[in-house]
Amino acid sequence: MSTQHIAVMTHEVIELLQPNAGGLYLDGTLGGGTHTRALLNASGPNGRVLSLDVDRKALAAAKEAFGPYGDRWVGLEENFRNMDVAAESIGFAPVDGILLDLGFSSDELVDASKGLSFKVDGPLDMRLGPKSNEDGMTAAEIVNSWPEDDIAKMLETFGEEPHSHRIAKHIVEARKAARIIGTLDLASVVTRAINRRPGDKIHPATRTFQALRIAVNDELQALKQAMVAAHKILKPEGRLAIISFHSLEDRIVKHAFNEGEWNVVTEKVVRPTDQEMEENPRSRSAKLRVAAKS
Repeated sequence: MSTQHIAVMTHEVIELLQPNAGGLYLDGTLGGGTHTRALLNASGPNGRVLSLDVDRKALAAAKEAFGPYGDRWVGLEENFRNMDVAAESIGFAPVDGILLDLGFSSDELVDASKGLSFKVDGPLDMRLGPKSNEDGMTAAEIVNSWPEDDIAKMLETFGEEPHSHRIAKHIVEARKAARIIGTLDLASVVTRAINRRPGDKIHPATRTFQALRIAVNDELQALKQAMVAAHKILKPEGRLAIISFHSLEDRIVKHAFNEGEWNVVTEKVVRPTDQEMEENPRSRSAKLRVAAKS
C-alpha cells in the first residue's frame, strides 16, 4: 500500500488491544493502513478486521493492498461515528477490539484537493471525505460567510488560538476585497494578522487550520458519538484504544473513560518512545488511552 503516512504507537496498540486468532476487530480510521495490517497480522490466521474511512482514496489503496488477506479484511466508506450501524449492517458485531487513530494522515495533508495544508495551495475545503459531515460545509464557507465573532469563537474553541479575534478581524477585512478561495490565501491573511517572531517553530496558521478542520469535519462531536457506538458493539471486556493528538480530543476520551461504563486499562496516558519521536516527529503529540467495556 503506497503511503507517506507513518502510523504511531503500532506496537503499543497491538500490545494493549491483545488481538487473538479468530477475533473481530474494527479500525475506525483506516488512513494509510498500518494499524489495519498490524491487526490482521496479530489476529491471524483467521481473525477479521473491518476498516472504516471517509477518504475514498485510502479505501481504494487498501482494497488493493489487503487483497491477499481475502475475506479476513473488509473496508467501508463510513464515518467512524456510525461504526455501530456499519458493523451491524454486514454482521460484523459484536467485536473484540476497536482502534481510533484521530490524527489525520500525511497522505491527506499532501493531497492539495483536500485543502488541509497551509504549505500546499489548494481549495479551502478541508472535508476528509463526502461523509465527513452531513451538510457539506467547507472551510471556504466558514471564512467567507460566518460573522466575525463566530469565526473568533471557532478559532478560540477548536484551535485554542490566543489571537482569535485579531485573526477573525483580518479574515473579514480580507474577504471584503475578494473571496478567500485558497489555502495559501488564508495562510497569508493569518500571517499578516500575527506578527511572526524570528525563531517561531509553529507556523502562524497552524491553529487556524486545526480549528477549521475540526469545525468542518465536526470532529469532537463525531468522537463523542463514536465512543457511544463503540461501547454498543464491543463484547463485554472488549477493548477500545484511542490515539489523540491534541488536548481537546484527549479530554473527551479521558472523561468518557472515567465517567462512562468502562474499565480503564491505561491508568496513565501512553506516549511514544523517545526513539519513535525521533524517527517520526509528528508522533510527539500523540496520546494513547485504552479501556475495556464493563
